[in-house]
Amino acid sequence: MKGLTQWHRPQRRLMPSNIAEWLLHKGSLTRRLKEHNQDVFSVDLLGNSWIKPLTDESLSLKLSLNELSYQREVRLMDGDRANVYARTIVPRTTYMSMQHRFNKLGNKPLGELLFSDPTVTRGRIEIACIKPGQWLYEIALLEEDERPQLLWGRRSEFYITGKVLLVNEIFLPALYSR
Repeated sequence: MKGLTQWHRPQRRLMPSNIAEWLLHKGSLTRRLKEHNQDVFSVDLLGNSWIKPLTDESLSLKLSLNELSYQREVRLMDGDRANVYARTIVPRTTYMSMQHRFNKLGNKPLGELLFSDPTVTRGRIEIACIKPGQWLYEIALLEEDERPQLLWGRRSEFYITGKVLLVNEIFLPALYSR
């Protein structure tokens, strides 16, 4: 695989206009997708497991590079079309202090948990242009037929009563190709 994904602060002038509003949106992505969708919104749970996060995820969360974290992968759907691939990394200490919340999620959107809890705060949004050969590009498109020249993604740290988790959201072509 090619190098690490390079995350940085958003600069609107460097983003395609058809995706900039999605990348910069600070509210609930779930709520916005429900308003945007032409068909029924749903969450396709791809899996959850204990894994070593990607190097840039570990560095962002200030974790040891060998530390395992809880990972949740989903696709946010518009009928049978995936609009977003989302990957959440939950450090062990965060997971252990609120495992009941994560264990109950199933096919429910994480956004409903995050944006309905008044104790949750969001860190800054970082964006990335993700290219073929990069791990996030390949995993985001694993279930998809289309292979665009690049993908755009964003990530944010969320804090629930002081405990951190990292949410990566990769915007798929079905979202902005209509």
